[in-house]
Amino acid sequence: MSTSVDHREWDYSKSKQRVFNVTSHICTFLFLNVLFTFAVFNAILQWLKSLFVRLNRKETPTDPKSKAELKLIPDLNYYFRLYGLQVNTYDVTTDDGYVLTIQRIIDPQESAEDRAKRLPILCVHGLLQSSGSFCSSGKQSLAYYFHQQGYDVWLGNNRCGFEAKHTFLSPSDHKMWDWDIIDMAQKDLPALIEHVLISCDSQAESVTLVCHSQGTTQGFITLDSDKFGLSSKINCFVALSPAVFGGELLEKRLFIRFIAWMSLKKFFFGINSFIPFAMTMRKYIGTSKAYCQLSYMMFNYLFDWNDTLWDQDLKCRHFLFSPVYVSMKLMAWWLNSKEGFNQSKAILEPKKQWFDSTTPPIFLVIPTQDLLVDGRSLVGHMKSYEPECRYSYIYLENYSHLDVLWSKSVIDDVGVPIINFLESEVYK
Repeated sequence: MSTSVDHREWDYSKSKQRVFNVTSHICTFLFLNVLFTFAVFNAILQWLKSLFVRLNRKETPTDPKSKAELKLIPDLNYYFRLYGLQVNTYDVTTDDGYVLTIQRIIDPQESAEDRAKRLPILCVHGLLQSSGSFCSSGKQSLAYYFHQQGYDVWLGNNRCGFEAKHTFLSPSDHKMWDWDIIDMAQKDLPALIEHVLISCDSQAESVTLVCHSQGTTQGFITLDSDKFGLSSKINCFVALSPAVFGGELLEKRLFIRFIAWMSLKKFFFGINSFIPFAMTMRKYIGTSKAYCQLSYMMFNYLFDWNDTLWDQDLKCRHFLFSPVYVSMKLMAWWLNSKEGFNQSKAILEPKKQWFDSTTPPIFLVIPTQDLLVDGRSLVGHMKSYEPECRYSYIYLENYSHLDVLWSKSVIDDVGVPIINFLESEVYK
């Protein structure tokens, strides 16, 4: 199994920490200015391109004033109360002291007897995202759909998230940020699963795990040879935009290659969290449309996905729940082309069987337009090296990395196949 760029504990003198803090603040400020410039230029080009298409089709752009004004409130409860539901929030502490947040969607009018009939689904988000990514589309979201289908829906958040909390470390301590994807797979995922199994009313012995992108990486690392003893506690693993093989974007886009190179330079991004200035901006202007639009433009430029399949009235709402705090060490793992996640190389040991008959059924949702991860290579591995594993997959034409969460047709294209797979392979 591939590990982190350097999974040994970071240990720096206080003077070196201060130097890294100063240089990283200067470098990341300049970096964000350059990224902003490129993102705006890219957004203008895309707007001109879409305008040209509309003119050729003799279409007129929608008047933005005719659209309903939506309140931008970074609280899932605000939106789910509109549907008569409630989102409860709980703290979960990992073995190494990080305090995670997990949320549960409930119907406050539902009886305890009916709630006990619901079997648990745990959703785990992707890189720089939060649990909100599974439900920011409201009734069009997977989380809402799973609840309507009779499941007990839990929304997990990885360490640090919107607020870095630990039982004895402070965010200013560089040891607070000494973790990467291996720690998240070994510590965060087991803690979230254990909390769900202890707290769910059905007293279920296993949970359905639905992950997106980075969350799927945690799941695959965990299930590989059952390294952390979780296979028996997961009855099905659903991987949306599975991040096992890197996509062509990692080598194709020069800006990402530059970030990957600089991620190994401690003076540039530092040794604590990744670009904390972005979280400071979110704290003060995160509910403004300008901030949400800026976040969209920057992520769109970096990762080359688009919003053509999204409900445009909901686009700003999606970015209320991102970005989140992540460690620089985690970002170095994702971006480093030699030892971490990269094109044509799996995060697990290549050309080897990863799973066996004890592995829970796996359902892969592969967007064909996803340049960030390579789902086809994963399907190829499953066909060649996993004879004992029960798995299935679907390819989604015209879908890109985030469309598996935010497409207007995500319920029909993603939600329904997932439920069908659960009913045929898990609860038959």
